[in-house]
Amino acid sequence: MDITIHFGAHRCATTSFQEYLRHNAAILARQDIAVWGREKIQETGLNALRSVTPDICTALQRDLDRHQDQGVKHLLVTEENFLGMMPENFSKGELYPNAGARARLVSEAFGGRVTKLVLNIRALNTYWTSVASYAVRNKKRFGGNMRWPKVAQHPRSWRDVITDLNAAFPQVPLLVLPFEEFAGRPDWQLATVLDVPVPSDAVQLWINKDGNEDIQGPNSAQEMSLMMKFADDLSWLESGADGLARLCLRQETERGVDTPAVKMDERNTL
Repeated sequence: MDITIHFGAHRCATTSFQEYLRHNAAILARQDIAVWGREKIQETGLNALRSVTPDICTALQRDLDRHQDQGVKHLLVTEENFLGMMPENFSKGELYPNAGARARLVSEAFGGRVTKLVLNIRALNTYWTSVASYAVRNKKRFGGNMRWPKVAQHPRSWRDVITDLNAAFPQVPLLVLPFEEFAGRPDWQLATVLDVPVPSDAVQLWINKDGNEDIQGPNSAQEMSLMMKFADDLSWLESGADGLARLCLRQETERGVDTPAVKMDERNTL
């Protein structure tokens, strides 16, 4: 049984992807595909990721064995909080500072059975603006204002997150899917992740879109810094990412007609 872990991330249409999977769970089951989402992760005890006890590992392995005995060929586990919590990113002005430690706990729990990893990334200027917008709508969880100088100056980027995931799951293939290519089309994302025929129902889902909140955004210099950092990430990924990850760009429509991938200099404008 193949096991894919989809790490999200937040503000990358992950909730929409998860809702699409829930909506089509029965269809996927007929293809011997099982999905673990937020509720199942809570059942396993992995949602907090403070520690992974022997009991958690034993119970999880039992669940995996049961799926395999039932004929499941592919298990897709999707949980963006495996990377870290969005309020922590917001308060520290840093991109998933504990992703490495959290990913190691996930790796420990799955006991070497994971066969593929998936990460969504997003242009850093629009990612952080989206986080700030979400924070305005959820003030009780976030509070305060975005620390734009620290966000813009911090060296950590998606490349560091990818490196953290690779260290926790050495030798496990990692697919990187840009938000700018796959947002609003969860069917294309699933087809890319699993390389199987995918359901066409509920493909237009896009939940928790960025709103029109009045937020304090980055100034022009800060935004340019974030855009340049993301451009460096994309350049690294497109050159092979030192063998750590594979950048996936949408090459086909749902009808199988070839369409050009979005050019790198266009992605920040989408």
